[in-house]
Amino acid sequence: MNYLEAVKQLKKKTTAPIFLLYGEEQYLIESVVNQIIQLVNNKNQDQENIIQYDLEETAIDDVILEVETYPFFTDNKIVIANQAFFLTAKQAKTQVEHDVNQLLEYLSQPVDFSTLILIAPYEKLDERKKITKQLKKQAMMIHCEEVKAWEIDKWVDHLSSQYQIYFDKGAEQLLINETGTHLALLEKEIEKLALYVGENGKVTSEIAQELISHQGNATGLTLVDMVIEKNLKGAVKIYRDLIRLNQEPIALIGLLASQLRTIYQVKVLLKKGYRQQQMVKQLKVHPYVIKMSMDREKKFTLEKLYQYIDVCAQTDQAIKQGKMEKNLAFEVLLYQLIKI
Repeated sequence: MNYLEAVKQLKKKTTAPIFLLYGEEQYLIESVVNQIIQLVNNKNQDQENIIQYDLEETAIDDVILEVETYPFFTDNKIVIANQAFFLTAKQAKTQVEHDVNQLLEYLSQPVDFSTLILIAPYEKLDERKKITKQLKKQAMMIHCEEVKAWEIDKWVDHLSSQYQIYFDKGAEQLLINETGTHLALLEKEIEKLALYVGENGKVTSEIAQELISHQGNATGLTLVDMVIEKNLKGAVKIYRDLIRLNQEPIALIGLLASQLRTIYQVKVLLKKGYRQQQMVKQLKVHPYVIKMSMDREKKFTLEKLYQYIDVCAQTDQAIKQGKMEKNLAFEVLLYQLIKI
């Protein structure tokens, strides 16, 4: 099951003696582990019953021995075993030898006083291995894969529901622009907004613009949105915020031009009948950027995009040749883009 399916199960107080978490999204792995701990501990804050191992340093047979040892001070215990590389085809740089037969035996008859959480923070498991096949049958398997760009709307809904707030369309789009598929950052921003608007509060575009932290990688798309909206004041505000974060105007021109160029390329490829995944391979950029560019290309003609890119190039050249002071040049650039 995926993360969102697992959350539903855990909310129903559904637990298991053995969990296997796999995938490369560390935020999701940590989130699931915390939810399992809360469920098993029944909200008890005592950490004495939580024992952690690194399987690149400790053999799985020693972990199983710990799992089968009755806890002294609590009714149950949680044993977390990370870096379960023996479930994959990869070779780890470790001298530790794992007797997976011990794990196989335990899977057939787990104890009722311990919860074992195996973590394999890798993209794939080796489905050919006997131990992997048995875990698929006996454990609650949760795939903590990296979030795809086209799924991010679901994550905004999920997290805003958890924090009991809701967004207007403009605010949600700004949030996605700034955080992309970075889930830890997305939750941090939603938590901050929830503290501001309160339970069942509405996050408007104005509130989002004021409170959401600007991220360097998302700035190009955000500035493009300001250009689309002909919002010079908003564009200059974003720019000045970034200057306070020590962003260089020349680097920002490059980022803005890059986003405009991608929108231009996406518009050309759409005319040729390309689909999103084909564009990802052709342009060699993140799927999220392609998705956002597809949303924006409808608001431009190819001619206007070409003009925008040309103005960016002229501004970059003027700064490098010493014809204009760089901060003034960027603000003039924003004015020119909005007036085109």
